[in-house]
Amino acid sequence: MEKVLAYDSNNEDPNGENPTLDDVAEVAYEFVGADGRTIGTTKGYGRMLYQRPDGGFVAYFSEEIKLQDGNVIRTGGLVDDSRLTAGEQATINAVGVAGPFRGAVGFRQFRPVVPHKEYQSNIVLYRR
Repeated sequence: MEKVLAYDSNNEDPNGENPTLDDVAEVAYEFVGADGRTIGTTKGYGRMLYQRPDGGFVAYFSEEIKLQDGNVIRTGGLVDDSRLTAGEQATINAVGVAGPFRGAVGFRQFRPVVPHKEYQSNIVLYRR
């Protein structure tokens, strides 16, 4: 699970239900394990890229995740903002850049439990 530490956006809608093409956001989250203890933090940046013909919005999101076990993971990819706000899961690329998983590649998935406040998260990395 991840919980918001900071969410700074130029869009004043705290629920993400009124996106615009000008939207940018800086975010920071705390990763919490099943036992409730903090296992890491993340800092990220999102920018709305375009609006689909059906009215939905697509953004690019990237972040750096620092885990307490010494792993540092960078992620990035396109996110269907409309579907994410509606509660669907997003999947983006992930790469281990430091720590025991340095050089590992994989993906990160996240789904809002409470939009812009709390997410269910998974990170899967593969090593050769």
